[in-house]
Amino acid sequence: MAERIKLNKVSLRTQKQKLAMYRRFLPALEARKQQFLMHLAIVRKEIAVQEARMQKVLQEIKAWSALYGDLGPLLRYFIEIREIKTSIRNVAGLKVPQFHGVDFSDPPYSFFATPFSFEEVMQRSRDAIACREAIRMLREQEGVLFEGFRKTSQRINLYEQRLIPGCREAIRKISVYLQDQQAASVGVAKVAKRMTEEAALQDALA
Repeated sequence: MAERIKLNKVSLRTQKQKLAMYRRFLPALEARKQQFLMHLAIVRKEIAVQEARMQKVLQEIKAWSALYGDLGPLLRYFIEIREIKTSIRNVAGLKVPQFHGVDFSDPPYSFFATPFSFEEVMQRSRDAIACREAIRMLREQEGVLFEGFRKTSQRINLYEQRLIPGCREAIRKISVYLQDQQAASVGVAKVAKRMTEEAALQDALA
């Protein structure tokens, strides 16, 4: 239901204050929207980089695939994730997660009791897991930033399409009404003055 606007000077002042506030907030919202767009572009570029890296690592792993059958039982202890290192960064008022790497379990092993290729296979496996976690975190960043962009865009549209035009229309209506009231008051005053003067003249002639 539309707000009922009171046609008086207090309401006129209120509407002018609202209009000034909306106009003041709008540039800040536009700047926030641009920040989200910029960071989204950076994140999406990094996703593409990490996905390309993942494909490269998987191709390298494929070359070692024959060894995984023998190394699998031992390898699983060395690709177990101990910690995913992350932090939170503030981007235009939003808490955006940041990825800093993966720490793996690192139990001791004998160089002589493992195949010469073990370290190579282990490192490629860890690289693939780190890529996977980086992409997962980047997708999470993308989601947070896009939601911020979407909500900011909605708010800008609200200001531009409803609130600001609504205030302008209310100011116009109130101003027209007050001008009409003032004109009517002036007209009444003129009629009253003329009637008073006519009455005075008749009294003088009587």
